[in-house]
Amino acid sequence: MDNSERSSTGRSSRLAGLIRDPRPTAAEGRRGFTLTELLVVISIIAILAALGTYAAVNGLKAAKRGRITMELNQLSQSVEEFKNKYGAYPPNGMNDGSRNAKNQYVNQIVASDFARMFKKAFPRHREDPELIAGLAGASGNAAPQALEGGMSAGEAVFFWLGGFSEDPEYPISGQGGPSFRIADAAGEILENRTPLYPFDFSRLGPRRDDGRFNDQRDFGRYILYDDPRTGDERRINLWQYLPAGSQQPYVYFDVSRHKPAEYSVSAAPMSNGQGRLIYPLVKLREGIAAINAPAQDIVFVNGDKFQILHAGLDDAWGDMSVSTIQQYSSAANLFLAFPSGPFTGDLADNLSNFTTGTLEDAQEE
Repeated sequence: MDNSERSSTGRSSRLAGLIRDPRPTAAEGRRGFTLTELLVVISIIAILAALGTYAAVNGLKAAKRGRITMELNQLSQSVEEFKNKYGAYPPNGMNDGSRNAKNQYVNQIVASDFARMFKKAFPRHREDPELIAGLAGASGNAAPQALEGGMSAGEAVFFWLGGFSEDPEYPISGQGGPSFRIADAAGEILENRTPLYPFDFSRLGPRRDDGRFNDQRDFGRYILYDDPRTGDERRINLWQYLPAGSQQPYVYFDVSRHKPAEYSVSAAPMSNGQGRLIYPLVKLREGIAAINAPAQDIVFVNGDKFQILHAGLDDAWGDMSVSTIQQYSSAANLFLAFPSGPFTGDLADNLSNFTTGTLEDAQEE
């Protein structure tokens, strides 16, 4: 190569070094995020995570509410089966157990309901009438043991649907009935009953830590009586049935027999084992205004049938006492009527066998 050629090549190399490729190199293309951009990305991720969590929680709540609603409907079907088998809906014991003149009428109604039910369902039965009176909360001196306040709405679900003995003379005391012999160590086992509903026995309560029935104060109740056949002491545990993951039981109210006023006593029995007063829901007859409505124009919801209720996902019943008539003055009555409500607070998510959702969902605007 001569000198001229080498000079030309050298100039070309120098010019090439001065002219840069406009495309960025790989190193130059890896520019980092600014702080603002990072904060924006983090905020978006947080919002998406919150939305996902909210949707997941709501989905779980909806699924649990759906399971309770389905079970309410299944229990209702079993109550209908009870009526088909025994001729009437099972009664309940809305009875405060007192013997004063004000409430004695209600006590007599409840005791009569239980006696008639057993006579209709088991016409040949020879169970002690005082035992049946005791289940209804009758406070007569002859009763072997009376349940204070009578059988509560929470206790009624399993008692009536848990199954009775096939012995036509001893539906309670016979094999497969709701009672067991005290001397029988295995007598508390529930599998010997043939229930009308496929109860999950693990959800029956209240239970002690060892799994046995909890009969300590303020928990489960029971009734003792003498076997009419042998004289042996027998016992009936008053179990309650709880939805999975809930601390409150299903409650049952018979509304096929009486007017609301006949059940409106000042100290109705506790229905959930924790002292909360729970009442069946009432409504007004069509075209009746709430103010000054006479008692005969207030009727039960799902009238001529029954109500099965649950406290909802918050496990809180709310103030059910206003479901019955409360006298605020001589001229006006204030009460919580379905479906007008208002169903707010703890009452809002209560569930029933006569609504497709919560009481709040069924509430009329």
